[in-house]
Amino acid sequence: MASSFKSFLVKLRKRHIIETFAGFIAGGWLVLEFVDRILIAHYELNKKWLDVSFIALLGALLCFILWRWFSGTEKRPGNVKIEVLLVPLVVLVVFAIDLNLILQITGIPGKKLLIGIVAFLLGIAWIVFKSLQWAASTPDAAVKKFDVSKPAETKAGKSIVVLPFVNISPEEGQDYFCDGLSEEIINALSHIRELRVVARTSAFAFKGKEIDIREVGEKLNVDAVLEGSVRKAGERLRITAQLINVADGYHLWSERFDREMKDVFSIQDEVTLEIVDKLKIELLGKEREQVVKRYTENPEAHNLLLKGLYFWNKRTKESLKRSLECLHQALEIDPAYALAHAQLAFIFISLGWLGFARPHEAFPKAKAAAMKALEIDGSLSQAYAALAIISLLYEWDWTASEKGFKKALSLNPGFDYAHFGYSVILASLRRHEESVNALKKAVELDPLSLRMNAELGFCFRLARRYDEAQEQLKKTIEMDPNFGLAHHYMGMLCNDKGMYKEAIPEFQKAIELSGGLSWAFGYLGYSYAMSGQKDEAQKILHALEERSKEEYVRSTSLIVMYHALEDIDKSFECFERAMEERDPVLPLINVLPELDVFRPDPRFKAFLKKMNLDK
Repeated sequence: MASSFKSFLVKLRKRHIIETFAGFIAGGWLVLEFVDRILIAHYELNKKWLDVSFIALLGALLCFILWRWFSGTEKRPGNVKIEVLLVPLVVLVVFAIDLNLILQITGIPGKKLLIGIVAFLLGIAWIVFKSLQWAASTPDAAVKKFDVSKPAETKAGKSIVVLPFVNISPEEGQDYFCDGLSEEIINALSHIRELRVVARTSAFAFKGKEIDIREVGEKLNVDAVLEGSVRKAGERLRITAQLINVADGYHLWSERFDREMKDVFSIQDEVTLEIVDKLKIELLGKEREQVVKRYTENPEAHNLLLKGLYFWNKRTKESLKRSLECLHQALEIDPAYALAHAQLAFIFISLGWLGFARPHEAFPKAKAAAMKALEIDGSLSQAYAALAIISLLYEWDWTASEKGFKKALSLNPGFDYAHFGYSVILASLRRHEESVNALKKAVELDPLSLRMNAELGFCFRLARRYDEAQEQLKKTIEMDPNFGLAHHYMGMLCNDKGMYKEAIPEFQKAIELSGGLSWAFGYLGYSYAMSGQKDEAQKILHALEERSKEEYVRSTSLIVMYHALEDIDKSFECFERAMEERDPVLPLINVLPELDVFRPDPRFKAFLKKMNLDK
């Protein structure tokens, strides 16, 4: 109820209805004072002229409000606009009432004449209305509109991309704020089922580039684009935003906000609700509440969350550390900031997944943060997704994981990361068709995401659809030849096909681009050994063993290398150690092609049974 009233107030303010009403009150009072004190009192005109003036002013106010409220809204079929029908009818009614008063003032017996005039005018209005209605229902009417020389008016579709807001601040280091503002609008809109919202990675692919709106629409298959800029000076903000229809490049809406930093939440709400309004989207159930939901009222805590997100998206060891610091600071300021607790969970998950922290250190902390988030806000999709990932990668509770991802997606259908996680649990349970479909949905939401495109190739590989995997990974590498994960997955695919020599440069490239992540070396060593270069494989093995004394090295990265070096027992020792460590790769133990060689061994079957993957 409160959010609906807030939305109504926002619309009144954006259409300048409140100012108009206030202006009419002041101006109308002056007009009536003039009529009463000058025309009537001084010139002794009939007092009914005051009634005539009042009715005329009231009619003018009603017409203006109707015009402001409906102007700019979507046209009906046949280009019939509501205000074009309502305003003339109001004018007719006002004219009829005032005419009756004037006839009384002048003493002209014109009641019959008045009725005739009003009936005639209303008849004309009805004929015009029915003609327009008929035109709207005629199939050819819409076609003829595209034959005229003016640009055709097109209806904005149900898909949008929110481009990163451009930083034009005099202060340095404000990119995080601009990125965060865009990302929060994306997250708010992604709760709406009727709207397809392009995810962050694809939207941010255009950051810092000179772009053509139609090109963006074509690449991302969207109908509308939101772009804008931010100028931040101290506590003052100037934010501009414009919603553009891709089909013709025309602005559907634009606005400039000059506010204090503390008003940033209101700005986000207004921008989001304007998008919903202009795209003609009906918010169902609790969608409106989710769209304008505020997780904190503290601007400083919110600012620290945006900084944390900025560093988390870089996914390096140092950036994750800085992200962690920002989130801890935000929670010191506002301990009840549920979204910050959920983001803290994702940082710990990233540390555990990427091998920057031991699973026993990272995942329990991630779970505690996610549980705290849900304790504060039981409708937070990010928290449910975080718990689902932990159930999958660390607790091996497949039922809880699947249930968690479904819950997250029911709350936020546009959450691409939840679609990705859901595909992983489905793959681990050998439900490959469902897994591929889930990842295709993630790619649909984030079509320019290198990560999602590479993961789709990996998903095809797990399903043993090698040709599709190769095609998808080639496409990803063409998108960006310097994306390390795609080269790593391509190397794995080459190994699957027995193309060990071709796999080596792929893994070398992946190691170079990833900054030397330990788990990438294991597969390079495997390729060396299988291609006959066992001395090179032994060097890598020795280096990883030395490295494991100083930092966490995944045991799963050594399993295949020991097998290639013909030490199966050592491979199973690594399996055992990986089980004890809760290595996050283990949930895929039953579907990874490189582990097929171990499947007949009773020891491998025992591992599957321990993980409840033997059914």
